[in-house]
Amino acid sequence: MNNENAGSKIVSKGIAGSVSFVMIIMIFSRLLALVSTQVYMSYFGLDSFLNIYSFAVSVPNIVFNCFGTALATVVIPIYAGHLAKGENEKAARFANNIITVASTFTALLVLVGIGISPFLPKLTAFRTGEEYSFAVKALMIMMPVMLFYGLNYIFQGILQSHGKYGFPAFVSVPSSLVVIAYVFLLGDKYGISGLLVATFIGLSLQALILIPPAVASGFRYKFTFSLKDEDMKTAGKMALPVLIGVSAYQLNMFYNTTMIANFEGMVTLLTYVQNIVVYMVLAFVYSVTAVVYPKLSESASKNDTQGYKYTLSSVLGSVMMLLVPVTFGFITVRKPLLELIANWGKITPDDIEKAGMLMLMYSIGIVGIGSKEILDRAFYAIKNTKIPAINGFVIMGVNIALSLVLINFIGAYGIPLAYSVSSLTGLCVLLFMLKRKIGAYGKGLGADFIKCLISGIIMALAVTGVNVLLESAIVSTGIVSRLVKLILPVLTGIIVYALCVLVLKVSALDGVIKTVKDKFIKNKNV
Repeated sequence: MNNENAGSKIVSKGIAGSVSFVMIIMIFSRLLALVSTQVYMSYFGLDSFLNIYSFAVSVPNIVFNCFGTALATVVIPIYAGHLAKGENEKAARFANNIITVASTFTALLVLVGIGISPFLPKLTAFRTGEEYSFAVKALMIMMPVMLFYGLNYIFQGILQSHGKYGFPAFVSVPSSLVVIAYVFLLGDKYGISGLLVATFIGLSLQALILIPPAVASGFRYKFTFSLKDEDMKTAGKMALPVLIGVSAYQLNMFYNTTMIANFEGMVTLLTYVQNIVVYMVLAFVYSVTAVVYPKLSESASKNDTQGYKYTLSSVLGSVMMLLVPVTFGFITVRKPLLELIANWGKITPDDIEKAGMLMLMYSIGIVGIGSKEILDRAFYAIKNTKIPAINGFVIMGVNIALSLVLINFIGAYGIPLAYSVSSLTGLCVLLFMLKRKIGAYGKGLGADFIKCLISGIIMALAVTGVNVLLESAIVSTGIVSRLVKLILPVLTGIIVYALCVLVLKVSALDGVIKTVKDKFIKNKNV
């Protein structure tokens, strides 16, 4: 099998269609989550109690994501493996067992979370008076949501094993709609306390809406609890290194959230900017990994090294080609973007300025944040979870050490900058370690990245020029003026970057052009 034949799977119509479908839903979900955040920010304003709300919502999410990611890693290969062999009864038994065991563990985690709720605000600026009382209450309200997080991860794994990607990608939509509806209908009556309850209801729906499609796929829950089951032993062995590695990442996020809570009004802004930059990038990357991860695993299981390397190289090349302009795009249009989407209600120009600086700092690490997820899956596919786990602690160490230094010079902005630098460091470690593990791969990937970087810099200069011209030509602050100030620079950036990568002959562009040509020819023949 030559490289081109082995790699043709990655651009097959089925895979491309699945990635596109999942990507559209995930990006829509993230946009709606951004809208919901914008709605309650504009309505309530960035006072201390809204920042306490943001802190209380973030903590259980950060805590549970360690366990949840480990669940997501083990459910699919074990459950899907039984389905592929026609062992439906074994698949059902494993699903029932993992639900019972995970729910039991999560219930204990909830109790621990409620128990430590009075101590967590002591680590933040909300350590006294009415703010402290509200912070403790908010944390206690939100901790039980971890039960639904666990079910959400398991049901997503079950549905993806059956080839159903739509509902798992859609899960955050109802929760965003519940929050938006609450603000407009009941926000004035119940305030931020009611927002906590509405958020809890919305997050619980993320698991509950997956039950009907799971049942439609043939799933039926039956109480089973056995830690000695062979599948559970396998799951434990697979999950432990992932759990350790992701724990480092989540501790990282918890540290960042706790540190920035010491700066007035910054927790909610940090969450908002994360929704724009980090989670939008991850929505794109996860839509790729949801489809490509099984393909990497398939090549690895068949000892198809060339196919594995080609698939990985193709994905990395395509992802980097897209993430580089996203990086420069966020950096150069952050002001018109935030003025368009965030400058409403009680949001002040000072809030926009702070959010813009946070966005700048996060944008620096976009390539590292996104590409690391691809490389993590590449290691998981060859059943090596140890290296990503160790790398998680490397990233955490760099992040904590650097943030402690940077906050002395640039205050709260040192926290996202440290996160970006640590993400890029983690990417470099994984690239190096994977080469040691499987040998040379990604021929021409470095050269392509340099070409993309040059294209991105030229794009940034062009966009900056357009920004300066528009700023002097348009003095109005109306909605039409804001749209023009955003759309024209974005269109300029897209055109300039596309021309640059075409002139510089970035090889990853060949696959995109081939896919478009195949699609055009197919439509023409029809």
